[in-house]
Amino acid sequence: MSSEQLKRQANDIPSSNSLSQPLRENPPKLSGITISLWVLWAVYVYILLLSPTGQIIGGEPVWDIQPHTIQEAFNESVNFYFILPILNGLGINYRIAPWVHPVSQGLFNFAEAWMLMFLPLLLADSQGNKLPKVGFWGLAMFLTNVFLIPYMALRSAALPDEKVLPYNKGLISKVLGLIGLFVGCVSLIWGCIAFPESGNIAERGHYFLTLLMSDRLTIAFGVDLVLFWLFQVILLGDVIPGDSKLRWLRFIPFGGLAIWLLE
Repeated sequence: MSSEQLKRQANDIPSSNSLSQPLRENPPKLSGITISLWVLWAVYVYILLLSPTGQIIGGEPVWDIQPHTIQEAFNESVNFYFILPILNGLGINYRIAPWVHPVSQGLFNFAEAWMLMFLPLLLADSQGNKLPKVGFWGLAMFLTNVFLIPYMALRSAALPDEKVLPYNKGLISKVLGLIGLFVGCVSLIWGCIAFPESGNIAERGHYFLTLLMSDRLTIAFGVDLVLFWLFQVILLGDVIPGDSKLRWLRFIPFGGLAIWLLE
């Protein structure tokens, strides 16, 4: 092989500079949306979990949480999706459901029902295909937006997957949509009329507003519901095709997601 041929072959081999040229021309950037979501996460964690009592909101931070707050959270969890209270109502009393104010229990289960329905939505989200969606969702079922906000931030920084196939909703989506819709409706009814000794609608509304001023668990769930709505709008907006007549569903809090799962 002549020296001239060797030179030509050497010139045909891409150099490290040529390989890195596209990266220099299109370096990965953090978008304003991504940065805003990480800032939102930091604010969320600090205010709701770490800020001292009375600095910004009422209630105790996690590092100074009181026994009665732990007991309240535990009791709400024991009554998850009203399973134990319903069993007690049917005469199955292997364990007695702890009493929780119906407004607090309804709020807790409504938030958990909404989060349940996010699983099929996350699975349909092609933007987050390289993320551990089920893992994020499973953790969010326990700590809601402590993990859902990071998912939204990471997906916003990911490159779109152009090879992804359209997501086909299956039986699981419909089942979770039905469960979520049922539990959500029961939660609203429970909060309004369960345990008549807890007061009428006006008294329960006043109780809820009082909790929003002083109880950190209630404040956190209230913030969670607002963020769930925002993320529902974003995710359904990306998942529902642009020419679909159902795109308006993304703007209906909770119910829009349930209808999309069931249709």
